[in-house]
Amino acid sequence: MKTRILLLALATALLLTAAALADTVIDGTGERNIYPGDTGLNLVEVGVSPTTGRTLSGLNAPDGASGLAVNGRYQPMLVQIDNTDNGVGYRAPWGAIWADVIFESPLRREGHTRITLLFSDIIPDDVGPVRSARIGHVWLREEWGAGFVYYGQQEYHATNVKDEIARLGADDAGVVFSGTLPAWSRYFYQRRNLKSPHDKGADVAGLQALIPEDYEVPNHAWLFTDEAAEGDSATVITVGWGRSDYRSVYTWSPSIGRYTRSVGDGSSQQIYHDLDTGEAITFANVIIQWVDMDWAQVTAPVMRIAGNAPFFVTWSDGPYIAQGNADFFMNGVHVAGYWRRDSMADRTVFYGPDGEEIQLQRGRTMVVMFPATERQLHEASNKAPTLLEIQRSVSYR
Repeated sequence: MKTRILLLALATALLLTAAALADTVIDGTGERNIYPGDTGLNLVEVGVSPTTGRTLSGLNAPDGASGLAVNGRYQPMLVQIDNTDNGVGYRAPWGAIWADVIFESPLRREGHTRITLLFSDIIPDDVGPVRSARIGHVWLREEWGAGFVYYGQQEYHATNVKDEIARLGADDAGVVFSGTLPAWSRYFYQRRNLKSPHDKGADVAGLQALIPEDYEVPNHAWLFTDEAAEGDSATVITVGWGRSDYRSVYTWSPSIGRYTRSVGDGSSQQIYHDLDTGEAITFANVIIQWVDMDWAQVTAPVMRIAGNAPFFVTWSDGPYIAQGNADFFMNGVHVAGYWRRDSMADRTVFYGPDGEEIQLQRGRTMVVMFPATERQLHEASNKAPTLLEIQRSVSYR
C-alpha cells in the first residue's frame, strides 16, 4: 500500500511539473473586459527618450549618426528591412542594433514576415538590407510622423503604397524616400558581398537631414517605469507564423534584464543579431499586437492598424476603429492588455488590464503585429495554403 501511495504521489508530482512547464496558448480574440480610459499625449521629459525611456546623455552613437541623443532633433525614421530566412546568418540586418522599436508584420499569407525598424535616439548612416513597403507600413509611418525609407513598393489594387502615400500627403511633406527613385539614389548603395535583393543599404542619417526642419512630428511618447511589472511568469515566448523557419522564441535573461530572440526550429535556431557588430538584438519589452488581417492576394497583406482605413472592405458597419487584444512581456512576466488607434492621425495606445495606458520598461521594444482574424478577399494561387491550413499561434511559459 505504501508503495502504491508513493507511486501515486510521484505520478501526481510529475503531472504537476509537466503542467507547470506546459505552454499557455494566448487567445487573441477572447473577451478581456478591458475598457480603455481616456488618454491624451504624454509629457516628454527633457533628456529622456520618448521611445525607449533611456537617459539620452548616457547613449554612445557611432560616427556619422544623427538622432535625438546626437543633435537633439526628434525626427523618427522608419526603415523597411529584409527578413528572408528570418533575418539570421548572412541575412541578418545591419544597423539594427541602434533601433528603438522593431516591428514584425505579415508579408506572405503562408507565414513569411517583414521587419520594420524605428530609429529615433540614434539614427545610423548605414542600415540594411532595405526592402519594399506594404500598405500597413504606410499607416505605421503616419502615426509616428517618421521619415520613411524603403526600396520599392506594392501597387496591387487595394494595397497600392504609392497611391496611399500620395493620398496622405507624405510625399509632398518630403518625408518619403524610395531607393528605386533617382532623386534619392545617392543615399542608397549595394554591399558587394551580398546577393540581390538582400544587398541594399541606406544612409538613414543623411536622409533624415533632408526632412524640412519645420515638419511637425506628432508626440508619440510612451510611458516608462523603473518598477518591475507584475504578472504571470513568462520566461519563454514562442511566436509561430505557420512556417517553422519563421518561428521566433524570446527567452528571458535575468542577467541582462532582456529578452533574447532566436529564430528557426529545433537545433537550427539562431540568435537574432546585428550583421556588422555581431551583437544580439535584445528587448526590454515584447508586445504582441493582435490585428485584423485582410489578404488581397497571397503577398498583399492589409493590417487593420488604423481607424477609418479607406478601403473597399470594412470589418463592421460605420466607422472602423482599430483595436484589439495586446499581450505584454516584461521582466520575465506576462500582462494581458488591449490596444486602440481611433484614426489615421492618432497614435496607437497600449492599455494594461486596468484600462490605463501601460508603462513599459526602459529599453528597446519589439512589437509583433500578429493576426487575430484573417480574411481572404480574392482567390490566391492554388499553390498557396488556405487560411484554415495555416497554423499560427503565440504561447509562453
